[in-house]
Amino acid sequence: GTMKRFKRHGHESQRDKHKQDLYQFNKTVEHGFPHQPSALGFSPSLELLAIGTRSGAIKLYGAPGVEFMGLHDENAAVTQVHFLPNQVELVTLLDDNSLHMWTLRAHTSMSELLEIGRFTLSEFCMPETTVKLCFVIADLFTATFSRIPEDYVGRRNLECVETLHENPLNPRQVLIGYTRGLMVLWDLDRQRPIQHFLGTQVPYTCSVIASLINSVQFNSSLFPWPINGGQNFAPDPPQRDLLLTGHEDGTVRFWDASGVCLYPMYKLSTAGAFLTDADPNDNMNQGSEGEWPPFRKVGCFDPYSDDPRLGIQKIHLCKYSGYLTVAGTAGQILVLELNDEAAEQTVEATVVDLLQGQEGFRWKGQARLDVREEPVLFPPGFQPFALVQCQPPAVVTAIALHSEWKMVAFGTSHGFGLYDYHQRNKILVKCTLNPSDQMALEGPLSRVKSIKKSLRQSFRRIRRSRVSMRKHHTNNAAKLQEINNRLVAEALQEMELAPVQRKIEARSSDDSFTGLVRTLYFADTFVSDSSHSTPSLWAGTNGGAVFAHVLRVPSLERRAEDPVVAHAAKEIQLMHRAPVVGLVVLDGKGAPLPEPLEVAHDLARSPEMHGSHHLLVVSEEQLKLFTLPKVSSKSKLKLTAVDGSRVRRVGVAWFGSRTDEQLESSLVVLTNQGELHVISLPSIKMMVHYPCIRREDVSGIASCVFTKYGQGFYLMSPSEFERFSLSTRWVVEPRCLVEAPLQMRPKNPSSPIHRDQPDGVPTEHRCVCSNSSESIIPFLLLRIDKSVFILII
Repeated sequence: GTMKRFKRHGHESQRDKHKQDLYQFNKTVEHGFPHQPSALGFSPSLELLAIGTRSGAIKLYGAPGVEFMGLHDENAAVTQVHFLPNQVELVTLLDDNSLHMWTLRAHTSMSELLEIGRFTLSEFCMPETTVKLCFVIADLFTATFSRIPEDYVGRRNLECVETLHENPLNPRQVLIGYTRGLMVLWDLDRQRPIQHFLGTQVPYTCSVIASLINSVQFNSSLFPWPINGGQNFAPDPPQRDLLLTGHEDGTVRFWDASGVCLYPMYKLSTAGAFLTDADPNDNMNQGSEGEWPPFRKVGCFDPYSDDPRLGIQKIHLCKYSGYLTVAGTAGQILVLELNDEAAEQTVEATVVDLLQGQEGFRWKGQARLDVREEPVLFPPGFQPFALVQCQPPAVVTAIALHSEWKMVAFGTSHGFGLYDYHQRNKILVKCTLNPSDQMALEGPLSRVKSIKKSLRQSFRRIRRSRVSMRKHHTNNAAKLQEINNRLVAEALQEMELAPVQRKIEARSSDDSFTGLVRTLYFADTFVSDSSHSTPSLWAGTNGGAVFAHVLRVPSLERRAEDPVVAHAAKEIQLMHRAPVVGLVVLDGKGAPLPEPLEVAHDLARSPEMHGSHHLLVVSEEQLKLFTLPKVSSKSKLKLTAVDGSRVRRVGVAWFGSRTDEQLESSLVVLTNQGELHVISLPSIKMMVHYPCIRREDVSGIASCVFTKYGQGFYLMSPSEFERFSLSTRWVVEPRCLVEAPLQMRPKNPSSPIHRDQPDGVPTEHRCVCSNSSESIIPFLLLRIDKSVFILII
């Protein structure tokens, strides 16, 4: 016995080493704009921007790829951030009256942000300091007050000093702002005021900055982009990654996600194909002449669209053929093709009745979108040429695109269908409704809908109040501010409620819609007999059913004329009736079948057609392996046995060690507990598991997607993605160094000569991209768009 145990022990340690070579969990980078920013800080000497948030996060940004993130232990809002002049330290003040000291500590050519000290201010410390400061400043300014209108001085005091700001162009000048609206620009060297501004002179605080200037006339193009600090040492990305995000206004955004910076590449809008109430230019209308501040709108800040039916729910891109399919909230599935020129074309619509004439069902949800019947001019990029409209127009819950066979499969809570986009006709329609599925005909939950509606109304009220105030040429800035503050507070209060509603929606749809189609999968495998493989379509439902259809696809030369034929071949009903969330066919060597056109592009080996194929059915509760074509159960792995976990997301990923070129496939699973599991194929054994997302974060778990090489993304807030990696080989994370400015470091004879800034402060410019203005783009876009709901990579 001892001998056997010893042997097994050796085998175990070898297996553990193999695991360590392949798998390693890291949260690597946070893409996007910090959620609910509450404080800003800037270091002219380090050229870094710091942003503090209401949840206690602190983020530092420099040149592209230079990013740092810190989190205060206290769950309190960051109210102020200050960099120490010419040093790599900064101080944060939280709304619980605690001060925190941070440093960028360098080791092995890399800096990390560390908290090095904290101090809680006593209850009476702040007001007393402020009062003293007021006395000192009031004393200094006595000379200037003779020139200030009487209603600011004399009868009433100036109240507290609200803010002190250094002039970014000259650190020897300080702008002091009082509660009453008086602002004084003070010269520290001459100890006297240079200029004062009254709150009544200008309607917006922003205008003060404009008046100051960033009085100093200069050409802004002479100044380089200021947030350009640090050095980026991250290696070139391991591969090119594209992230696609679907939004409620019917847009799909394409991001280059290869590196630490998420670059916006292209925005596709699907609204043009439909007649909607929403005016696509609603939020982009230019302000009227002479409006202050003279802001130019660069994007839509409203996270909700006027017609939520346009919302994108599912995306499937074939990168090899340039075909894309997107599906929406009102049963619409668009097929698009990449074109580098603008084209005017009619989108051909095919209506599919998924109820198949079933008696006793009446749809109580939204109406379908109306398609434009006249030709539409589509800009260069992905252009829609075909549309499938499901009836009833329920949310599309699953899609699959097969670019080699030129077919799209789609599913809703009522059934699934197959569309031939080459000949533009429907091939198959299957109703999966159970007579008890009355809930499936209610449409989206009305409570969630009303929350979104009230949010939309709040945002519109804010917009209208601004416009009407401007129209009446009112200078009553305080009144406007008060109204806006009230409306923003209302909107925020409603936003706080929204995640709870999402939780209810996620749970209720799980329990009731047994016919809801959760997953669709195309496979060339052995369905009818073991000697001839055939194209097939597989569908899995919420009630634990799997349907297989055999497809007869004409040869290439007859593809345009002969019809594609589909007929039902298999039906599996899982005993535990748990929802089927994933389907994968494994070839004769136990590897997942390649994607369409992958083999043709020499990016995958041909599947092994000798030896038997297996069907892996992933339900919320277990993984089950069936032999094909007999569909007899071979092995299973039960997840619920451990802690009541349910599978929420699943994907196939390829892992390899840093040294070995060989890749092996595994299954990556995310549970409702927010845990990640990696499962070996074809043996379906648990390899490793890691905690990843808080179990309370239902929307984060629902948004998670996996890449083909063991990375993943999920929404950590409405405007940020957390990126993680399960692989030792493919890791994308910031690797950067920030050093103190040159004058604070030992002199280095080989250091380059730097041109002085106008204020005499030398700064070091390190630019890692060919054009330093490039780094502003993702920053602006991510700031204005918070409507990301669905991620597909």
